[in-house]
Amino acid sequence: MAHISEGKPLVLLLVNCRSICNKNLEFWNLIDTYNPHVEIGTESWLNEEINNAEVFRDDYITFRRDRCSRGGGVIICFKNYIDCRVLWTDEVFEMITVEVKGRNPKFSWEVVGVYRAPNEDTRVIERLATRTGFTGNSTKRSIIGGGDLNLPYADWNGNAGENSGTQALINSLVWENGYSQVIDGPTRGDALLDVYLVRPELSLTSSGIVQWVSDSGSGMVGHMH
Repeated sequence: MAHISEGKPLVLLLVNCRSICNKNLEFWNLIDTYNPHVEIGTESWLNEEINNAEVFRDDYITFRRDRCSRGGGVIICFKNYIDCRVLWTDEVFEMITVEVKGRNPKFSWEVVGVYRAPNEDTRVIERLATRTGFTGNSTKRSIIGGGDLNLPYADWNGNAGENSGTQALINSLVWENGYSQVIDGPTRGDALLDVYLVRPELSLTSSGIVQWVSDSGSGMVGHMH
């Protein structure tokens, strides 16, 4: 297993899949195009009856948080030579976190994948804030990939004048945990539904929206240091 070295970029891809089984060829074509170290996929639509070998290639290690019923789900895939491990999988909400280890602990990464269904309780944001809060190691680098959080009116900069309800939870996540939302344009129509939250912001060197199959919106790619 290889460690991520200081100064070496980490390429991430975030995709809202809407059934990775039905779009498996398109999914791997996208992977081959951008060659990411890490791929976060939401709405994987997988269940316990589908094993990794049926869907994923062996050049990636895949971690899953399947939904217990139809739809939903989150996956995080890593190049198979990267030293990584699951930190936690949420029992209630569709989110999972994997640690990418660096030779120097300061350059380790916490990679979070999360999906929120349109009718789901916004407490998922509260749980996300709690799960990813500072734990004494303020130098730890963290990125949250939220593929379709279904909050089109949210201000992910955490500076909206409205400070109640869902926006208050987002403000808490961003302000108190030191995150910056780094996608500056709409990802589905004219709405920002898919987000990258990065801590610290200076660890991001570039980001952008990439074309994905039409009924699943766009993917996103980011380069981290």
